[in-house]
Amino acid sequence: MLEYRVEARRTDAHGSVATTKQASVVLDTDVNGRPDAFNPAELLLAAVAACMIKGIERVSPMLGFAFDGVEVRLHGLRQDSPP
Repeated sequence: MLEYRVEARRTDAHGSVATTKQASVVLDTDVNGRPDAFNPAELLLAAVAACMIKGIERVSPMLGFAFDGVEVRLHGLRQDSPP
């Protein structure tokens, strides 16, 4: 069984930081938003993209497929968001 640990803490009224191992990511938890950090929805999309890329990394050697890079683009739209 794999086990994962992530800690997130509020740093100030404009954001938070999530950490795991030796990595950290700034989170946009400000109600007004901030352009220099991932908001929760963007973080979710980034996690999905990372899973897709990791899957490609795992399968490509089995298929004998070589590549120089991978790009995943995701677009999300909230149903309750204003037009």
